[in-house]
Amino acid sequence: MVQNKKAAIELSIGTIVVIVIAMSMLILGLVLVRNIFTGATDNVGELNNKVKDQIKGLFQSDEERAVIKLTEDTAVMKQGSEFGVGFGVRNTEQGTVGSTTFHYKLKLDDSNIAETCGISAVKALKWAQFGEGDMAIPAGTVEYNRILFTIPEDAPLCSTKFRILIYRPSKGESADAPYADPFFFVKITGRGLF
Repeated sequence: MVQNKKAAIELSIGTIVVIVIAMSMLILGLVLVRNIFTGATDNVGELNNKVKDQIKGLFQSDEERAVIKLTEDTAVMKQGSEFGVGFGVRNTEQGTVGSTTFHYKLKLDDSNIAETCGISAVKALKWAQFGEGDMAIPAGTVEYNRILFTIPEDAPLCSTKFRILIYRPSKGESADAPYADPFFFVKITGRGLF
C-alpha cells in the first residue's frame, strides 16, 4: 500500500511538471506571435510614413496643388499584377477653420486608346479600383491617397495616359473645371519584362 501512494505521488508530480512546462511553452509562443505581429504593424506604419514624406517632398512650391509619386510620370505595370499609384493633394487655403472636402476622379486621357491599345476607354478604366472618392483636407496641409490598378492577364502591351481630376464641389469646382488635374502614363509590359 505504501508503494501505491508513492507511485501516485510521483505520477502527480510528473503531471504537474508536464503542465508547468506546457503552460510555459504556450506563454512563450503567444509572446513570440504578439511580437511578430507588433513588429509587422510597426513596419507597415513606418513604410506608410516614409511614402508620405516622399510625396510631401515632391511639392516644389507652396502654390503647387497636387502631385503623383512616379518615376518620370510613368507607372510600369505587368500583365496579371496589381499596382498602386500614390498621389498627394495640398489645400492651399489659408486662415480657414476646419477641413475642405476634395473629390477626386480618375479619367482616361487618351482619345486614341482604341487604335493604340485595341481596347475601349471603358475597359481601360475598369483596370482601376478606388479611382474616385473624397478627401477631407485641413487648410495648409497635404493629404495622400492611392488608386489601385489590377491589370488583367490579357491586357494589351501598350501605353496610355490617365489624369486625376481633383475638385472642391463646395467651391463650385467640377471635373470640367478642377482644382488640380495631375496626369501619369501607364505602360503595360509582359509578365517577364520590365
